[in-house]
Amino acid sequence: MTEIVVGVDGSEQSATALRWAVEEARIRGSDVIALLAWDLFAQWHEDGSRRFDPDYDAGEAVAALRAFVVSSVGHEPGATTVCRAVCDLPVPALLDASEDADLLVVGARGLGGFRGLLLGSVSQQCLHHARVPVAIIRDVDDPAHRATGGRIVVGVDGSAGSAAALSWALAEGSARGATVEVVHAWEFPMAYGLPTGVVAVDPGAVDDAARRLVDDMIEQASARPGAGDATVERTVVCGNATSALLDAAKGADLVVVGRRGLGSLGRLLLGSVSDQLARHAPCPVVVLPVEETDA
Repeated sequence: MTEIVVGVDGSEQSATALRWAVEEARIRGSDVIALLAWDLFAQWHEDGSRRFDPDYDAGEAVAALRAFVVSSVGHEPGATTVCRAVCDLPVPALLDASEDADLLVVGARGLGGFRGLLLGSVSQQCLHHARVPVAIIRDVDDPAHRATGGRIVVGVDGSAGSAAALSWALAEGSARGATVEVVHAWEFPMAYGLPTGVVAVDPGAVDDAARRLVDDMIEQASARPGAGDATVERTVVCGNATSALLDAAKGADLVVVGRRGLGSLGRLLLGSVSDQLARHAPCPVVVLPVEETDA
């Protein structure tokens, strides 16, 4: 049986993430681990209040967590949901709990509002350090994504990270019966060190090469075990990768990308494609890690 770990902190954003995780688990046939991290200065009570109690313990944390789960997804959520409270900081607690999970789900922002937009927040730290796929869920009108149909957008650039993202998206699309839109954005090559003059670049040739890259990646990913039989569409454009994916994400149910694409160092910096999508995409975003040996 597979597991999906979801971080819960009593916020509306974590309730949205929990509902999304439960629906995802129902589609996959997985269990959900609803995780609450608490400590001496972060005590959450069953009545929803946050007040200091010197006798606060794990039992009270679990009771508060169970009450929150029921208020968020009801008594019969549609997937087995286990409540787990640990005395720890949120990031290490989530990273430890998700070591053997199939997916880690967090809200785009937790308690603290604006702080959740900054690098260093729980969602951003999980995005950069988790060893499993991370789903970042922001406020949406329908937090429980469609059980069938819909559209999944996946960004590819020829890197190992994007290959992992494509494989994940194909399997997810097959499970949901969703169309998978494979997006690749190319830009004109930059020439450095030339004294003067203009280097002629044939945009048609570059576009043809980009389309061959996409076709090859789809062929390889489709041949892997578990790829399924999702309907695949291709979108190849000249432009910025983040802008292309944000455009494609309009009306989509999910966007999937690798944590690091081509130009690994750049992807570790604020402003990378995965970071920008996590902040600005209008739908849930799943970011796939990549093994260091494959990066």
